[in-house]
Amino acid sequence: MSVRCAVDSDNTGPNIKTAIAILNCLFARQQCFDDPSCSAILEIIPRVCGPELVACSTVTVTKCQTALKTLQAFSFFRPTCLCKEPHVDPECNSFQNFLFDHPCIYVQKKEKDTYPSDALLSCNHALSLCNRDKACFKLYEDFKTSCKTRDGKCKMESRDACHDSWTQLRLSPMFGCICPGNQAKKRCDKIFLTVNHNPCV
Repeated sequence: MSVRCAVDSDNTGPNIKTAIAILNCLFARQQCFDDPSCSAILEIIPRVCGPELVACSTVTVTKCQTALKTLQAFSFFRPTCLCKEPHVDPECNSFQNFLFDHPCIYVQKKEKDTYPSDALLSCNHALSLCNRDKACFKLYEDFKTSCKTRDGKCKMESRDACHDSWTQLRLSPMFGCICPGNQAKKRCDKIFLTVNHNPCV
């Protein structure tokens, strides 16, 4: 494990310094995977940010930026994480760039967000918001109908209808919802799987 210490001023007084351990990025990522709340966000980022790391290729820029900022706020990654030189540890550097230098971070022109939020919603909360909004409720129901699944297998009847409903759902609160460790985790996980791990998409 690679840990480096940095000295930072604390709020306890002008002359009091505290040591902050800065972790190796891969070790920090593993710590994140082991934390239910952190791993939920780490898992959702490729979905909301898209697979592209050269340019920002997602239509859900706001959600991507929120997810990245939320992840950066975890203690494992604060104030940063460190890697050896790129030629020595390319995987570490790749993750560091993904987290702190993602192309979507710098996008200023964002999509019109019908459901703005400063935080990633739990899937239970996202569904309750969606159920109160007729348009959102219809999007979710259309998606479940068009991208039907049974026993973990896709049973859709029309690829185009499924794709269209998925494209629409991505702009709703349902897309990018997470399931941190909470009391209604079983219900949350079911919603999460329906939206984020649908085999049809």
